[in-house]
Amino acid sequence: MPTAPHPYPSPAEPTLEEYKALRTLQRAVDDLLEESLRQRENLTQSFRRCFPPILKLAGARAMAITTRDEELAERTWSEGDWGDRFPGSLLEGLSGARRVGDDTLVTQPLDVAGTRVGTFGMLFTGDHTSPESSARLLRVLDTIAEQLDTVLCLVHTASEKHQLIIQCNAHLANPVFEAGMDQAVLTLSQRVRLPGFLLLYRDAVQPQVLHYRTYRNGHLEFESGEQPSPVLEKAIRQHGARLLAGEDSALRQLFAGRTTEAVLISGAASSEPLGKIVIWSDEGFSAYAMDLIRVLASTLSQRLLDYNRERIHLSQFFPTSIIDALLQDPNYAQHLRAQDQEVGILFADINGFTRICEQGFDSPRNIGRFVDEWSERAVGCIWEHGGVFDKMVGDCVIGLFGPPFFKSSRLERAQAAVRAACDIQAFTASLGAREEVAALCQRVKLPGLGVAVGVNLANANCGLFGPNRQYTAFSSGMNQTARLQSLAGFRETLVMESVREVLSGSREPFFQSLRFGPLTETPVKNVAQPLRHYELSLKP
Repeated sequence: MPTAPHPYPSPAEPTLEEYKALRTLQRAVDDLLEESLRQRENLTQSFRRCFPPILKLAGARAMAITTRDEELAERTWSEGDWGDRFPGSLLEGLSGARRVGDDTLVTQPLDVAGTRVGTFGMLFTGDHTSPESSARLLRVLDTIAEQLDTVLCLVHTASEKHQLIIQCNAHLANPVFEAGMDQAVLTLSQRVRLPGFLLLYRDAVQPQVLHYRTYRNGHLEFESGEQPSPVLEKAIRQHGARLLAGEDSALRQLFAGRTTEAVLISGAASSEPLGKIVIWSDEGFSAYAMDLIRVLASTLSQRLLDYNRERIHLSQFFPTSIIDALLQDPNYAQHLRAQDQEVGILFADINGFTRICEQGFDSPRNIGRFVDEWSERAVGCIWEHGGVFDKMVGDCVIGLFGPPFFKSSRLERAQAAVRAACDIQAFTASLGAREEVAALCQRVKLPGLGVAVGVNLANANCGLFGPNRQYTAFSSGMNQTARLQSLAGFRETLVMESVREVLSGSREPFFQSLRFGPLTETPVKNVAQPLRHYELSLKP
């Protein structure tokens, strides 16, 4: 009795011959892609290598892939005869087999790690839309797509990493370092899980001071300014800069019971670390995440170097509070450009300094130490009253009042300059009362240590000037103040008429207690008009 004919295989049951054909196709595609990877080809070169042999093996008329290129821009690559039809548009339809004119188009999505990244399609001559034919062709596409996924995964992972790094670098280029850091961490956390993230770094001007910013799932949680962390504050008080050591256990113990990773942020080869990134999670981190963190740390190293260099440069002229205010403004450079403004001007010079140097000290080193101590305190007086340290010429300290924001009134600028002058006079006299300084003054036959001060209120062009970008001011008013200071005697403060007139409107008891001598006119060299000034003193 003859056997019944074997039923036509269902879509889920390919024949042995088809298995062999698919296996041959798989090996061929794998070999082609492996060679492409070995040659480090881009996607265009890889598809140009692979498409013609695949078309021949699959018996297709044409093929195309729509996916993202190395720049993560969507693009369609195609091979074969598509007639006058654009394959990219055809691939946008539903997946599966469908008629396109007299031909059959079979498509399926491409995915990387479960995320759809494009569509793959092949065009076959004739009608292949029956369940059996379409199932067979879909298995052909699936076999090829499995191999393509490997290449696309490498390309897309590398491209996404590259794009993410570019975004983070762009954020860190923000002139406001803290704002850029916040944006970079948030961007990073949107791609990889960052349950806990800490940036700990040194202060550029005061290296013993540490700053920090901590984040929870990409959002700022604590920072060393207005949102301090009690735990970190305690650790910093106990351990200080030792927390930046490579394997410091004290910092790791703050996150006990969690997976903790640390990445050092290095400065110059011979310098101590600039800071440290610490990340923590109960589940640990993938190699992909750690790679991104290390790249971020590398970028942060350069950004911190630039940020610190800027802070150190500004610290020559401004106190920390003004530096912080400047660097919190994305357009802070506008405050440092040359501006013509009325400013308070102070010149302060040690009385008899030449005689002190020649007769009082046995070495230039000791002169330097003495000047360092006095000038540091004199600049401190200027900064305490909101002034800017212009420069030091010999032993003469110059201060400006008004820059860099010029938000104060002319009365406030005059008051600040006079307060600073009084403070410099007071501390200089107290310095002269020290036993060793008193002995020094006695040796050189001075009645004590004193300072001659000149104060003015005048227009000046203020800003960063010269190859070293020093903050200074230029005007005839600056020259007048220098001449005025040279007229002042032992422990004497002279103020220009402009200062006296403005201070007459002050309602503050301190300024109402000031006593002024008679108006004096003094001709001076290289100044067209005589200086009109007053001697200033406190009421007894």
